[in-house]
Amino acid sequence: MSIRSWSEHTGKISGYSYIAARGEIPGALWGRAGEDGDVNSMSAFHLADGRMRPAGEIREQWRQAGIVGAGRTAFYCGTGWRASLAFFYAWLMDWQGISVYDGGWCEWSRDPANPVQRRIETG
Repeated sequence: MSIRSWSEHTGKISGYSYIAARGEIPGALWGRAGEDGDVNSMSAFHLADGRMRPAGEIREQWRQAGIVGAGRTAFYCGTGWRASLAFFYAWLMDWQGISVYDGGWCEWSRDPANPVQRRIETG
């Protein structure tokens, strides 16, 4: 599950000055993160005062993306911290079979043998 901004997920930006590659791991479902283009935001998971959103709200946003917590779910982001936070929230919600790909997009995109997916937006 991609815990990145929409612009990162679609390949519009990499999100980081030191990561040139743009795109996503093929087949990744978008689990959200925060303000578009801000790799320091996790606002999709936080209330205005910084507390975690109610678990039901997080479950619903993931359900709408086709993420239901059955089977294995690996969280990743650009460099690891956003994925780790989403993993922790899933753990608090008693999800089973969860893990973090801590190398994230940074590690994945540095290996030219790894496939990359980009979404083309129109309009």
